[in-house]
Amino acid sequence: MKKTILTALALLLCTMADAQITTTPDGTLLEGMEYCSKGMVPDYATGQISRFEQTGIVAHVVNDGRKFYIQDPITHYRKGVWMEGELSDDGTQVVFHTPQVFTTEQGVTYYLYRMVQKGQSLAVDPAATDLIFSYADGTLTQTDGGYLSICNAEGRTTSYVEYGITIRPIGEQTLCPPADARHQTYQMSYETEGAPQSKTVDVAFSGADVFIANPTGAKDSWIHGTLDGDRLTCPNGQFLGADEQMGRYVWLQAAEGSVEIITIPGFGEWPVNNIKLTEAEAVVFAYDAATRSFSCDDLFLVNAGRDALGEQYADFDKVRLVPYDEQPAVPADPQVVSWSGIIEGFGFGLFAINMPAADVDGHYINQDNMYYNVFIDGQQLVTPDGQTDIPYNYTDGQTIRVSGTSHTFQSYTDITDRIGVQVFYRVGDVVNSSNLVWYDIATEGIADAHAQQPVLRTDCYDALGRPVAPDTKGLVIRRTTFADGTVRTDKHVVR
Repeated sequence: MKKTILTALALLLCTMADAQITTTPDGTLLEGMEYCSKGMVPDYATGQISRFEQTGIVAHVVNDGRKFYIQDPITHYRKGVWMEGELSDDGTQVVFHTPQVFTTEQGVTYYLYRMVQKGQSLAVDPAATDLIFSYADGTLTQTDGGYLSICNAEGRTTSYVEYGITIRPIGEQTLCPPADARHQTYQMSYETEGAPQSKTVDVAFSGADVFIANPTGAKDSWIHGTLDGDRLTCPNGQFLGADEQMGRYVWLQAAEGSVEIITIPGFGEWPVNNIKLTEAEAVVFAYDAATRSFSCDDLFLVNAGRDALGEQYADFDKVRLVPYDEQPAVPADPQVVSWSGIIEGFGFGLFAINMPAADVDGHYINQDNMYYNVFIDGQQLVTPDGQTDIPYNYTDGQTIRVSGTSHTFQSYTDITDRIGVQVFYRVGDVVNSSNLVWYDIATEGIADAHAQQPVLRTDCYDALGRPVAPDTKGLVIRRTTFADGTVRTDKHVVR
């Protein structure tokens, strides 16, 4: 029986799976679509299945009349891959045939596949491999009762599983500055998870209306408030649109609480967020007309959730906004913090670079005008989209990740000699650079040099870069942020 099933799977893979679709298909991009689903994570070691529900995922859907395309239908793996389906003749159903090629890594091809549950396991049913959605009023609703997963050539799931999928219009509109609004660059200083941060944001003025660019960096996303004397009142719960880096729709939410640092044996210090939403009607900033500055001592969030604390959010506390006058400056030297080596069983390693958004005198400089070069064993690093001059906040969500001043990189080739990095800062026609800093793989002892530094926070990830608890079984990659801003990355196997 097993041989018969595998033979049927092999035939399906040969006859149905086409090339991976990574370019945006021709057609109409459906704006403002929200992906909602249930999901589960099968653990083959224990036989247990963990379940979750999610809403507010940014969905990218293209329709060219008869064809429908959904980008990244497995929402935890954002690789820019499209799944193709076709509208029925009567316009009421969209059918997605599986398998479809998802990705090829380390010479192994993985497929998007419809699966069924058999007891506590998932399996491919060769006789029923279509994902079927009803289509009405602009909404796609899964009706086939199956599970969408990433499988290897043998039909074994390797990932999170999505089911009960609905893709629908988000049904909310953002407020944006009018075309004639007056814009000014502000420096925003604040605390996040107890650590001080600083960045520049655009602030737009139009009469009594003030628009503050979403401080997470989401494009065309603004916090709107009304200025009355010395108070700027921003309604709580306002919709801020799509944050593509989070992959979520986000809302402004008033909150309260703090971050408690606890110590976990074997893992060091770990931040625990004791944050909850409040029922405040607004987030209120004090306004100083003489300096045109704003301040808010209350905590607020850019939250991936309409009315509940989301799994993803950015917290902002003790916020100060002052007009920013940018001047040419020499950027501070970066620091290559660590190299993990190729992680056994996963085919890649991680290295971390700390790049202060400051000049050599410690003064803040605008990240938007910073870029950097990385050199690995004598070769200059090229981003997946072909850049060698890498913008300071560039991330592709996987091989290069940014968290504050910490930049983490995946390398699929072992680094045997050294890693170099140099930062540049451009204002007008003036370009100033830091020193070119090298990390010697054989002799560098950065971990020891920072052993006495206080720890600000410790983050843990699995091998695919997803946040996990420190006691998660298996490989855990631990990233420790020290008080001097440097970051150390190491790996542990939790049994």
